[in-house]
Amino acid sequence: MTIKMVRKDNIKVQKVIELIEMHLNLLFFSILSSFPVFTFSYNYLVFCPLFAHSHHKFLAKIADTLTDAGHNVTFLAPIIVKEYEHIKYLETTKDIIYIQPDESLKQIGDSADYASFWKDDFGMFSMLPAIEKFYKMFSGVVENLRRDPTILDELKTRNFDAMIFESLAICAHPIHEYLGIKTIFPSFSMTHMTELSKSIGEPVSPSFLPISVSPFGDQMTFKERLLNTLGDFTFTHIFKPPVLKSLKYPYNDLDINEIQSKAPFVFFNSNPFLDFPRPTLTKTIAIGGISVNVTQMRLEKLSSEYDQIMSQRKKNVLISFGSMLRSCEMPDEYKNMIIRVVEQHPEATFIWKYESEDLDFAKNVKNLHFSKWVPQTALLGD
Repeated sequence: MTIKMVRKDNIKVQKVIELIEMHLNLLFFSILSSFPVFTFSYNYLVFCPLFAHSHHKFLAKIADTLTDAGHNVTFLAPIIVKEYEHIKYLETTKDIIYIQPDESLKQIGDSADYASFWKDDFGMFSMLPAIEKFYKMFSGVVENLRRDPTILDELKTRNFDAMIFESLAICAHPIHEYLGIKTIFPSFSMTHMTELSKSIGEPVSPSFLPISVSPFGDQMTFKERLLNTLGDFTFTHIFKPPVLKSLKYPYNDLDINEIQSKAPFVFFNSNPFLDFPRPTLTKTIAIGGISVNVTQMRLEKLSSEYDQIMSQRKKNVLISFGSMLRSCEMPDEYKNMIIRVVEQHPEATFIWKYESEDLDFAKNVKNLHFSKWVPQTALLGD
């Protein structure tokens, strides 16, 4: 009888203790919630040379995402192709610094010629001239800053915590080294960059995975595997980016692979559910689709001009080849072939993104409308 009473008393005491602990916890959280919430913001430098729409849009979205999270973001944009200076993708990031090109850099940007891709079969080695031109652009940016580091000297005072840039833009490395930025986040606006993966020690297997500029898929014949492996060797050991020197005395050579190997994270515009399956490290972060604003796309409305064009016929067709392959540089036989197709379908309205005013080849086609720039998502969502 005595033992039972002791056990019951112990249970009662335990329940009282638990009840007291519960009230103390509630009191603690009540007191804690009355204090102001402290958040820590960082200073980020997002580096984005202006030479193509997709790269600009990708980095602008990263900058806006950081801004919306409460961080201080500076968007540094050396202008390479002048027409992109007036294209605005940033929404909430307001601290934007443009660097104007000198005459030689402007000529390199203006001379970007991709017309040959209309006829040449696409392959890994056909990309060599385009990549070489990219390297000339980025080397030109560094030389501009070497001659006049005024902007960089002003940026030094901001004490950036980290810098985000595309790994393709090799000119980022002399800049973050000059500014003393210890943490870097290399990124890529496409799904994969073999060279970046190698620099961080990520497995790269060209025998069964296509390299960055490969036209093959993940199901390759023996010949395609051989060409893919040969392409990987070419871009890794033969056709390498130029060696850039530091902007600080004694102007040492910069080892890009060594620098990128220390990056805590790298970002790819990849979706694991859609991309080829590949081995990755935990520091590789897939942010595929970050630049796609679905809400904004659904809210986009066509202008009265396009609304009128789209209402002329029951069917509408958009013809667009992107921003780098310009329709006005298309061979005449291709243009005439498109005109014949359009004429054979008078029941449909065709809207063609065309970058020139020289439209004599289609002056008698009534169901064809030309525009130098089209609201593509709004048209496709109409």
